[in-house]
Amino acid sequence: MAHPEHALSSPAPRLQLVWCALMLLTLLSYYGLNRFSEHTFVLLVLAAMWLKGQLLVDHFMGLRQARWFWRALMALYLSGVTVAIGLAFLLD
Repeated sequence: MAHPEHALSSPAPRLQLVWCALMLLTLLSYYGLNRFSEHTFVLLVLAAMWLKGQLLVDHFMGLRQARWFWRALMALYLSGVTVAIGLAFLLD
């Protein structure tokens, strides 16, 4: 039987790839800070935010294999938060 410490220190390769994707999306958002117009940058960050949220829900929360209701509920939540932040930016 493997020790619990060992199981936590070596995540599955898929989770490592997802983590790298999350880091890459974060770095790309920072890289685009002074390279795009304000509105384009906000749209890119909102898209990256939604994608990062979906990756977290699917892989780290384990809902990739969950019933459609829970996946749809989280997708609606992520979309609602993304739209709310986008509207807050537009109304500012």
